[in-house]
Amino acid sequence: MSKVFFWILAVATIVGGIAAVSYFRDKWREKQQWVVEHKEVNSTWWESSELKRHYEAKGYKDFAWSNLDRVAERIIAGKEIVYEPDKEKRVKYKLVNRSGQVLMCRAGA
Repeated sequence: MSKVFFWILAVATIVGGIAAVSYFRDKWREKQQWVVEHKEVNSTWWESSELKRHYEAKGYKDFAWSNLDRVAERIIAGKEIVYEPDKEKRVKYKLVNRSGQVLMCRAGA
């Protein structure tokens, strides 16, 4: 009888441990996810920003504003959306202008 009780406790402990690891892994993943928000900027801000110099240093070029309905088409053509990351808040700001156009760029060859 004591062997059966031992095995029941052993299996329950293992299953409980697996459940705890799974629960905390999901919580950790939720904290790791970045949120995307829009940040309204204008061309003057963009041209004088450190963010633009950072993108250029990484080899990006051909910066242009794109209408929201053409973003998917431009991504297929090789362009990327410009994001300003905020590591503390875990937010990526998608840069948009007053007209709702999204700032995009192309990676250098």
